[in-house]
Order: sequence, then structure tokens, then C-alpha cells
Amino acid sequence: MKKIFVVLASLFVISFSLRAQETFYPGWYLGVQGGLNYTSSNEWGISHWKHFNPNASLNLGYDFTPVFGLRGSLSGPRANFPVEKTNNKFLYGQLGLDATVDICNIFNYNPSRLLSPYVFLGGAAYGRQKVNDVAAHLGVGVRGGAGLNVRLSDLVSFNIELLDNMLGNKFNTKDDNAIFAGGVLNWKRPFKWDDNFAALAGLKFNIGANNKRKAAVAAAAAAAAEAAALEAARAAEKAAAERAAAEKAAAEKLAAEKAAAEKAAAEKAAADKAAAEAAALRAQARASQENVYFDLNKSVIRKAEAPKIDNIVALMKEYPEAVVTITGYADKQTGTHKRNMTLSQERAERVAKALKDAGIDAGRITVKYVGDTEQVSNVREENRVAVCVTR
Repeated sequence: MKKIFVVLASLFVISFSLRAQETFYPGWYLGVQGGLNYTSSNEWGISHWKHFNPNASLNLGYDFTPVFGLRGSLSGPRANFPVEKTNNKFLYGQLGLDATVDICNIFNYNPSRLLSPYVFLGGAAYGRQKVNDVAAHLGVGVRGGAGLNVRLSDLVSFNIELLDNMLGNKFNTKDDNAIFAGGVLNWKRPFKWDDNFAALAGLKFNIGANNKRKAAVAAAAAAAAEAAALEAARAAEKAAAERAAAEKAAAEKLAAEKAAAEKAAAEKAAADKAAAEAAALRAQARASQENVYFDLNKSVIRKAEAPKIDNIVALMKEYPEAVVTITGYADKQTGTHKRNMTLSQERAERVAKALKDAGIDAGRITVKYVGDTEQVSNVREENRVAVCVTR
């Protein structure tokens, strides 16, 4: 007994260490199974083929680690009751509570594994109806077996299972007083039970862990996209600063070379410089573009995108002749065409309202929206955007 406990404890520790290889998400699952059962007894005078009956099971379980889980089950509905060598059918219901062990995950956790064999052991409680002169009965027992999950998707697996429900002797017979060595010892036989074997197949639905896994992947992708956008914005700002510094240095050098020239030439050079700088700034204003990104199925401007709105406002206030065109987009891989058209309109109008609230005249703002009919990027998250082009 001590050795068995040590082995189980070791497997439990290993199952938690598997999280370091790939993230495991504890969660609920629902199983629906159907098949046949075969009820054994010491009082059978009928054909063994008549021992088979339809069987169904509904399971609700929770995987605590990649290896260990716990599930409850409700099964039934029909078995055999022999009375004077006559095969009688009766209805019953059985509750089970099992501890499950995923065999492959003991060695290596892999959520994408095609075949996942497992074993289980637990207890059972049953109730059967009255049949002929035999009263209804409630009893308990133990159960155990093995199964195989065949992965169809992250959400669904096909499941087959073989199990033995070792139930109380009164489950399907009246022979509860059999003895050893009748007339000599007259001892009642201990540990006598009825085996209710079952072969089941069905579907297993991962209703908890799969959602957690998808949410984590989506959050990581969104964070990566946001980090990439911020990095791109910083790179653009750095390039603009370097370009401005280079232009300023060139202008200062030109001014220094012309400092010794005649006053008219110096004034002309200064005027040319001022005109060139103004033209460069106006060209920059006309070519300016800001991409305001949004969350999935949202049109609310994120806090991280607010500086882009401020940039547009500052530019348009510095150049009163500048105008801005705002075009809303939506990710065509998410949502319906109708919903995406409405969502792109809401995104464009939300940016336009932010500019108006900041004091930009509505006559300088043009709003367009194309839904998912056009895509600005191969990256899904980058199509949830309002593109603002200032000229």
C-alpha cells in the first residue's frame, strides 16, 4: 500500500511539472456516451446474448493537471433480472464518481495529441425498480475501466470506453444468502457482487480549458501587435527627428557659407531657406498618416491610440489649410459583412468626433468607411483600424 501511494504521489508531482513544457489550462469537460451493457450473475439460465442491453452515460469532469482529473457520471437505463430462468428487463439509474489518469501525459503533455488513452477508478451508487416479486433496491459498488480519446478539434474528441461496475449482489438477483459448504460450515460468501460490464462510445466536449487557451492566445497576439505598432511609431519618430536634424545641419552650413556674401545674397539665401522649410513642413503635413487601431468588435479609441489623435490635432492647428480624410476598416475574418460595415463606420466617426471635440472644424474632416471590402494588411488585427490621411 505504501509503494502504491509513493507511485501516485510521484505521478501527481510530475503532472504539475509538465506545465513548464507547454501551458496547461485546468477546465471542465462534458461527455455524452452510448453503447451496451452486459450484466453477470450466478443465477443465469438464459442465453448469454440476452444479457445485453442498451446503455447511456452523461459525464461531467474537471482536469486538475495534465494527468489527473475527477468526473461524475449518470448512467442507465436497463439491465436483466433472472427469475426462474426467465429473462426480465428492469430500469435502473447509476451515479458514479471516478478519478481519471491520462497515461500519455504522464510522460509528455501535448494538447494536440491525436490519441489519448486513460484509466479510471471510482465508486458507484445505484437504484433499480421493482421487478415481479423482487422489491426495488438501492446499493453501492466500485467501478473501473479504461478509455481512449481521439482528438477531432480543440473543442471535441471522439471517445470509446470499457468499464466494469461491480455492484451489490441485489442489483439483479435474489441470491444474497449463498453459503460455503452447505450443511457443514454454512458460512455466507463474502465479497459477492454483480458485474455490470459496459462498452460505450461518444463525444467529449472541452467546455472550459479550450476557452482559456484561446483567450490566452488572442491576448498574446493582441499584445504582440500593439508592441509592434508602438515600435513602428517610435522608429518613425526617430527617423523624422534624424531627418529634421540633418536638414537643419545642412541649412546651417549653407547659411554659414553665405554669411560672408553680400547682404542681398544673404537675405535671398535666408528667404530661400525659410521658403524651403515651410514647403517641407507643408509637404509633410499633406503626406501625414496616422493609423488608429481598435480592439476586436470595438469602436472605442484605446488609451494607447490617443497620442495619434493628438498628433493630428496639433498638425491641423499648425497648418490651417490642411484637411484630413478618415477611412474606417474592419477585419473580414471576424463578424458578418453587415456588422463589419457598421463597425468601420463607427470607428471612422469616433475618430472624427475626437478631432471635432479638440477644436477641428467639421468642414476640414472627411469620413469614409469600407467595412471588410478592403483590407490594409495581411495581419488581422491591423485591419481593425481607422486610417487618417492629412493633406
